[in-house]
Amino acid sequence: TVRRLLSHTAGLSDGLGYGGFKPGQPVQTLPESLTRASDASPTEKCILLRVPQVPTSRGIEMLAKMSSTAVRLAALALLAFSARATGAQAWAYPSFQPPATTTREFNFGFADAGGAGTSLLFQWRERAGTRSQLSADFGIADPEGRGRDNVLFLGGQYAYELSKSNRDVPLDFLLTVGAGVAFGNQTSLRLPVGVSIGHRFPLESDLAITPYVHPRLSLDFCGGCSGNESQLGISVDVGANFEITRVLALRASAFFGGSDRFGEDGLGLSLAWTPPGLRR
Repeated sequence: TVRRLLSHTAGLSDGLGYGGFKPGQPVQTLPESLTRASDASPTEKCILLRVPQVPTSRGIEMLAKMSSTAVRLAALALLAFSARATGAQAWAYPSFQPPATTTREFNFGFADAGGAGTSLLFQWRERAGTRSQLSADFGIADPEGRGRDNVLFLGGQYAYELSKSNRDVPLDFLLTVGAGVAFGNQTSLRLPVGVSIGHRFPLESDLAITPYVHPRLSLDFCGGCSGNESQLGISVDVGANFEITRVLALRASAFFGGSDRFGEDGLGLSLAWTPPGLRR
């Protein structure tokens, strides 16, 4: 341990020539020993250790906040990569939700999720308040497998900006609450709650990139499914929003999950358009 190393009771050889102190001889304090050990062998080179600046309470507070943020991000990453099958809303596609609201947005996307097939979707988002927005999803999917009907899905979502990026915590947090339904061979309903977390990095001109992660916990229902018709599900998106111009953005997302009912892991791409004059 650090205590044993500093008290020279760990049984290790440091190669610095510490000779120790004879009985009755004054013993140096720990700071004195670390600065220049008086019991070091004269044949060995002395290594001087100095603390040029004592950490301030402000610095310690910032380090604590950074450590806390790092732990949260690590937990989210572990959640994302330990998940099995996925269903983002009522079918297998990502939320395409960066951690910020928008005045108005039209998003056109597609996703591929293995056995869940290819999905085409349209998303409409509209400002509902100073820090909130409403959105609606519409789409169709073509699942793989003989005898599987096309799936029509639709959903809605409410989002609220919990906090914006600042000097202490350089992350945006957006709360999302939604509901989605899908109609195919069975009828499914999902009620997800999650938080989109990320940070916007401005680049040259109007370019910018926002990497984000969007974990969600959902209550899932399936009419016509065998076994338990309701269960808890986990979905996680890991994506990025690339602002190409002031009105166009390209989004890419990988999605993962832990629900047995809805689709598989997959990838999604979309193009988001904000009408001119409405962008913040």
